[in-house]
Amino acid sequence: MAMLEKVLNSRGILSNIGIFASSLLVTVIAVYFYSPVIGSHADEARMSVATTVNPIISLSLDTSLVSFDLTPGDGATFSSLPINAVVDTNSASGYDLFFSSVDDSADMAHTGGVAGQTIKSMTVSNWLPDDMSVNSWGYSLDGARYSAIPLVDAPATIRTINQYPSSSERTTTVNIGVKVSRTLPSGSYEKDIVFSAIAHPVIKTIHDIETMQEMTSEICTHTNTPAKTATTIDWKGNRLNDDSYVPRTSLRDTRDGNYYLVSKLADGNCWMSQNLTFDLTADTPFIASNIDGTTMEVTPDSTTQTTTGEAWDQETDVWHSYHPAADERYYQAGITKASTPSESGIEYDWEKTGNYYNWYTATAGTGTSAMTYGDASASICPKGWRIPAYSASNARSFANLIGSNTYALSAAALRIDPMNFILSGIYIASSGNITNQGNNGYYWNSVATSYPRATMFLSSKTSISLQQSNDRKNGLQVRCVAI
Repeated sequence: MAMLEKVLNSRGILSNIGIFASSLLVTVIAVYFYSPVIGSHADEARMSVATTVNPIISLSLDTSLVSFDLTPGDGATFSSLPINAVVDTNSASGYDLFFSSVDDSADMAHTGGVAGQTIKSMTVSNWLPDDMSVNSWGYSLDGARYSAIPLVDAPATIRTINQYPSSSERTTTVNIGVKVSRTLPSGSYEKDIVFSAIAHPVIKTIHDIETMQEMTSEICTHTNTPAKTATTIDWKGNRLNDDSYVPRTSLRDTRDGNYYLVSKLADGNCWMSQNLTFDLTADTPFIASNIDGTTMEVTPDSTTQTTTGEAWDQETDVWHSYHPAADERYYQAGITKASTPSESGIEYDWEKTGNYYNWYTATAGTGTSAMTYGDASASICPKGWRIPAYSASNARSFANLIGSNTYALSAAALRIDPMNFILSGIYIASSGNITNQGNNGYYWNSVATSYPRATMFLSSKTSISLQQSNDRKNGLQVRCVAI
């Protein structure tokens, strides 16, 4: 990060024959603030190309000397001259431009030995020249109204640009105004003033990251929030200020290399637009995500199944999961079971069935049988993500997303963009079979209810049940939301 600072030396000259000539000498020192700039990545090819472009910023003034030649008349005499500050930066997020005195005094002091004689800075702001006190000076951004010269500890922000600056946004004109009378002793008056430019840090969105683990609350916040009615997908971040588009990208889970579609939705959160498919290997540790944003390493005691028919232990505190077989891998239109997606390409990966997890596994071993009520402290989701909360009072919940707080969608609308929920049924622990395929979709929440149950979200072809519960031993699917 770098800042550019330019210092101007101001000098006023009052001759011994009563002709006032004020010279404002401007010299410039540059200071830059640097921030990283992120390039691009290609999702469709399941590869990433990252480019870092080093930011630059420079500041220049169109003159090194602003000189006033004034002859005071019977009353006060006012004159002003412009200084053009030109900022050149490649920061995609713009810059700030500041202006102040060089120190904690803004008065121009007499340099010829006349003690106590100064051209004082204005003490007010937004005044017309006629209202200025005599023997004072100030600055103006519009050439009409003048303000006090700010001190070094409280510089004035004279320009803020929040995007890649256009040609006209690179130049800022500051007018220096001086008002004098014959009561001012002749001589030279000087003061240094400072211009500073700071490049804005680059703001990342979901289109600027490659992995699930890079997600942060700031990245999600900086990604534009779509309107409730938005269904058209913005894959490349080309519609950053258009809320009729839903921002979406494809992110890789570094734990196993699986890619997931991720969307910023109208509730202001970033959600997976497909279900979690993270396989476990017995006695092999993996990184789970705590709901406070930290992580922990956990070691499952079982491997994810690839066939049905195995009844799961009736004891709750056991790891169980099932990876759908080939003829269960996809649910076209969210309903019809198929072995392949309806069309090729990552746009259709949302049809992929996720794994089925019992609640103990979905909560990464923190949802134990000892929990009668309360929020499990972790989940099987990647770092920076969690399984949703239960109540609509929690912003990161199905109830807040889908209920009246945000969308108030129909069941049919859940199965199309931007939600893309599928009706993949439930793995029944007692029989080892999947039931209700094509009729219901079951998704774990993070909250336990009266043992041996935990909360879930349930969708059918025709209805939505935002706050239901199910036996913790059964296998439900997991949809993660960014913390």
